Amino acid sequence: MESLAIIVAIIFMIAILGGPIAFVLTYIPGETLLAKIFRRIPILIIIFLSILVCTQLIFSPIPLMGKTVGIFGLVTDYFAIRREFFPDFYLRKYLKGKGIGGGRSSGNDGHGPAGQQ
Repeated sequence: MESLAIIVAIIFMIAILGGPIAFVLTYIPGETLLAKIFRRIPILIIIFLSILVCTQLIFSPIPLMGKTVGIFGLVTDYFAIRREFFPDFYLRKYLKGKGIGGGRSSGNDGHGPAGQQ
């Protein structure tokens, strides 16, 4: 039974700490291409393991606390991936360019007092 407790502890530590550790690793400066590659390899390995464990926790028939740990892990993995590989992607600006994100009209679209004739 002791070995089962150790395995469960390792699984939960991967799920809880995988995303935050990968997120902290994204702050290491990489000036050259070689430095970026050596920074991204551990980030990818950690995130891959964390995503596997977290999805297993979410979809397995366990109590709510285990599923919450899995969701926390996936969310932190998302932020680490986004910070490392897509630093210039802003969802709000992307949706606004597509006309989905809301915002104010220019007044010439026929809606509101300035657009009425």
